[in-house]
Amino acid sequence: YRIGMAIILGLDISSSTIGYSVISNTSGKIKIITLDHFKPLKKGSIFDRIDATQKKIQEILDQYKPDIIGIEDIAGGFSFGGSTSTTLIILATFNRACGIVCYKYLGNKDPMLCNVMSIRHALKTTKKAPKKEELPDLIAKRLGMKKYPYIMKKKRDGSVMIASESYDCADALAVALY
Repeated sequence: YRIGMAIILGLDISSSTIGYSVISNTSGKIKIITLDHFKPLKKGSIFDRIDATQKKIQEILDQYKPDIIGIEDIAGGFSFGGSTSTTLIILATFNRACGIVCYKYLGNKDPMLCNVMSIRHALKTTKKAPKKEELPDLIAKRLGMKKYPYIMKKKRDGSVMIASESYDCADALAVALY
């Protein structure tokens, strides 16, 4: 690590949206460098989709040069209700394929696989672990932000709602903070 400073990449990986956050931790002072997401390809063979996703992860690694990488683990916290076995297999495949890129970047050292419930318990401010929807505001409060930078999406009726990608980005930031 850099003396007194670490660059940390947090990843929330799925086959539909990958949230990522890069933070710096300088002697306990946290600064958000980026908080973003990207959408893996939906078309093409599974190999084409994974290859394109791995290349995007490599671009993020090359751009931000993290010292520490955390990945939200697929086990021990993912809600399996309603998901088909095919969905779960694809989720696991994308998660570990991105993990391999991080593993190689770290010089064949494992990125941290972070359990969802462990992350939520570590960030909680009450006895109860926060729900996924509560994480953005909780993170903003913990970091002293005035407001979490939600991604807004226009609905067909013209009203505005919080985009689901906001929660993927918040999960990635929670991983980085953890």
